[in-house]
Amino acid sequence: MPRFAAEGPFDGDVGSLASGTHVGEQSGSEISMDFSDLSDEGGAGGDSDCQDTHPNADSPDMLHVVFASDENQVEGVQASVASVVSATASPEELTIHIIVQAQSLNTFKERFGIRPDCQATVSVTGVLIKVHSVQGQLIEKAVAKVSSNLRKERGAIDTPENFARFYMHLILERAVVIYLDADTIVQADLAELRKQLLASGKTIGFVARENEVRMDKFLRKPKGCSAQLGASWKTLMSLQAYNVGVFAVNLQRWKDQHVVERVEELVTQHNRCGGNLWVGGSQPPLLLAFLNLKQGEEKDYIVFPAEWNYGDLGWRKTMSAAKLQTKKVLHWNGNKKPWDEDGLYKEMWLPHRQRFDSLLKPYSANDGGSTQKPEAKVKVKKKSGPAITTTLSPEEQAAREACPSVRLLDDWSEGAGASCKMGKSYGCVDTQKEGMYAMAGCAGLFSVSGKATVCGVGRTKCEPGAVPKSADCGLMVLTSYFTTKKDWQRGKYVKPTFSKVQKLYQTAVTNGLTVSVLYDELPQDFLDVYTSERFRFVQVNLTQFDKKYGVNDVRYFFFERLVQQNRDWKYIFIVDAFDVRSGMSPCPALQPGKIYVGGEQDRLKKHPWMKARFQKMGGKYNQWYTTKVTDKLKILNCGITGGQRDVMLKLLSRMVQVLQDPALAIRQKNEDINLNMAALNYILYVEFDGKFQYGPPVHSAYKRFENKRKDVWWVHK
Repeated sequence: MPRFAAEGPFDGDVGSLASGTHVGEQSGSEISMDFSDLSDEGGAGGDSDCQDTHPNADSPDMLHVVFASDENQVEGVQASVASVVSATASPEELTIHIIVQAQSLNTFKERFGIRPDCQATVSVTGVLIKVHSVQGQLIEKAVAKVSSNLRKERGAIDTPENFARFYMHLILERAVVIYLDADTIVQADLAELRKQLLASGKTIGFVARENEVRMDKFLRKPKGCSAQLGASWKTLMSLQAYNVGVFAVNLQRWKDQHVVERVEELVTQHNRCGGNLWVGGSQPPLLLAFLNLKQGEEKDYIVFPAEWNYGDLGWRKTMSAAKLQTKKVLHWNGNKKPWDEDGLYKEMWLPHRQRFDSLLKPYSANDGGSTQKPEAKVKVKKKSGPAITTTLSPEEQAAREACPSVRLLDDWSEGAGASCKMGKSYGCVDTQKEGMYAMAGCAGLFSVSGKATVCGVGRTKCEPGAVPKSADCGLMVLTSYFTTKKDWQRGKYVKPTFSKVQKLYQTAVTNGLTVSVLYDELPQDFLDVYTSERFRFVQVNLTQFDKKYGVNDVRYFFFERLVQQNRDWKYIFIVDAFDVRSGMSPCPALQPGKIYVGGEQDRLKKHPWMKARFQKMGGKYNQWYTTKVTDKLKILNCGITGGQRDVMLKLLSRMVQVLQDPALAIRQKNEDINLNMAALNYILYVEFDGKFQYGPPVHSAYKRFENKRKDVWWVHK
């Protein structure tokens, strides 16, 4: 089986996006702390400035979009990438992959703002964009012969990049991906295609043409050449020929169904017939791999509406802009590409290409970084603290030397031009006394005489350890940060970096909430620096419970124990540390007897991921899911649960009981237990029906990245 050149997962990812992330990297921050990498991943480790892996990149919920291109199409890919990013509802859950030949790798890296020693970059909206190289000779089995006349008419449709899409499973083995040609512009969220394909259980999803085209436009029956096909020529000639410039594919099924072997065999027959079995490059063999069925075989594809691949913009001259604006994907198949001088419908393409320039900047641009590694920063070590990196001006350095007891950890300043500058907007109140001042809009988290201190939020003079006044309703926010057990969906360890909890820390503390973080192992320096009266860390021992419980399941055993032990907590909220931030204090609106929970837009019934969870639960749980769940029920999300102490104890007790149920089907298979989402939905809908609330004001729209909302208690992704 041919393989791609070592690029991406084959040579080991270089760690999560947080790898090497330093505390205080926001504008105006003055120190950064580099904690050791506790993950088992290879690569550059904590000293790398590369951002090669998205924190959620390997998640089955991540939307993966794939391009395969040569240098002649790089302008098209840039515009298409910008359109994909603009159209997605969840940019933080989008990874874009670009497959290129090895000799074009550096060109694409430069054009996409990727340093030569890195493999990926992150857009200003949080999208990971990764380039993969492929050696052309490695996919020769799939490269079909194309006549010189056809090449002249349609361009280089026999380049290796066109055939590289047959081997996407070598890059993203388990993912469902959306493949796009370089000459496309996306005007709708591609996640819809992914969702429909998953629900169908099929391998691939093609897009219908607005004007039907039959396979007889592509297939030939050359004399003197015997092709071994499953279906009859007559049947094949009558079938619809979809344009494969846009399609969705489940790569796990692609691999399991040996689709690439079928493609390679078809190409072998085509080439053996002198390239006369069909007209075209990679499109006919891909279609035949699914259309060429023996009698009785079930088709393994679905068809999306034509609006998802509205084509012919590269040659048809009679289309109206009004009509084009209503389509979900525009496709310039044909010779007149929009980036060429004689291209058509440039007005539909150019805004996206221009938007790309603000999305990413080439690494060689003056304001986009340098081709050289950054100069090493001067590190000053404290006797009992982490390494400190200085990035101060001479004036600030002098002010710092005069006020060594105050250090900026995280800049929370808001408003135009507001930032924290040592000696200008913050510093020591009096060199003879402990404490600090913050003025001119400066606000943030500081270390004052070794204590985590919040200053500039409601007060301008702060003693060591000062924090905003408590919301004072007896509310405790619980969360977890486990680093010694792999995340089951991503197969990776989470790294100990402040950036993971940064937004929860800032927003919760600012709103007067108190947070307790359950952890297994975190560096002592980390704990010393960030522990405060409002943000606490509680160590737990994960080995006390069955090691088969996943990180999101085992936490409930500790949450129950902690709530039982702390009788002074009147209300409890459990939130995901990495995905949730505080919008406003819930204290004024909390009601006794009610559970508050996160809710999603997707319906619970027939949802592929939830269906699989309930199947693993089996028994009465799966029976309820298959017979009682109606179309009205939405998915409830474990990322947010809360309520009065007595109600939360009941919920936590039931969560533990369900997760410990010896009748769970998954226990018979000796698999890891990751069932918290299914357990929560079962418990709330069956036992707490009418007693729980989701949606505003409890939380923002799930996965809508509504980070600036202040009218909800919690912002969830």
